[in-house]
Amino acid sequence: MMTLSNNEISVLKQKLTAMKKSIEEKQENSLLDESMRESTGDITTGIGNHLAEGNAERVEREQEQTFEQIDDKVLGEIDEALHRIEEGSYGVCVDTGEEIPYERLEALPYAKRTAQAQEKYDQGY
Repeated sequence: MMTLSNNEISVLKQKLTAMKKSIEEKQENSLLDESMRESTGDITTGIGNHLAEGNAERVEREQEQTFEQIDDKVLGEIDEALHRIEEGSYGVCVDTGEEIPYERLEALPYAKRTAQAQEKYDQGY
């Protein structure tokens, strides 16, 4: 059984921490944007605001909300991964107990399953 070295874990922990920080910053910025829009009273809602324009804005807002939901989910996964590092259970598949290959963790540091187990999980097995 090949366990992750302390060095590999610290590299992945840095990655996780950086990802977490960038998502949190992005969320703060979108909150700032939101309050800016509200304080300017959204000047566009005046004369000549065509239906199409409103639709485009709505679609954009819906996309933003979807991204925020994804970000929240990823943040949760990152926190879980950091917790597993603290616990010493990081890098082990939560379903099979197998080691998650370093390559996979490098690409997806918050992975909690091996690729095979994740596939099964996604298909609902």
